Parts: sequence; C-alpha cells; structure tokens
Amino acid sequence: MVPLSCTHKPYHPEKSDREWTIDHEDCEKSVRDEIRDEPYAYDNFDEMRMINQCMQKKGWVWKRTDWWKFKKDEPE
Repeated sequence: MVPLSCTHKPYHPEKSDREWTIDHEDCEKSVRDEIRDEPYAYDNFDEMRMINQCMQKKGWVWKRTDWWKFKKDEPE
C-alpha cells in the first residue's frame, strides 16, 4: 500500500461522522451568537478559530488519512 495523497478528517473516539455535523452546527451557532455582540471585533479567521476551539472542547481532533489506497501487486 502506497499512499498517493493524504488529507485530514475530523475524528472523535466515541462519536460518528453524523455527530460531527451536529456538534459543528452547535459550535457555529454559539460562536456566531458571541460574535454578534461585538461584530467589528472579529473577522472570518477569528470565527474559524473559535469554531475549531469549540470542536476541540467537544473532543474532536483532525486525523491524517489517505485519500486513496492502492493495492500493491504481488510479484509472480
């Protein structure tokens, strides 16, 4: 197996991919509610950072993963 390319995907030891969506929507809402109080104090990068921090507090991490896995042919 030779990885051609890799990327990162969210991982939680106890939750499914569907639960990531639920947690992410919850973090987006809470962060945007906080930003709404002082809209000129934050930019898009602050918002993304705050959402990522919220997700980390919920136990989500980014795990490196291969996009494609190629089966190496066995010599004959």
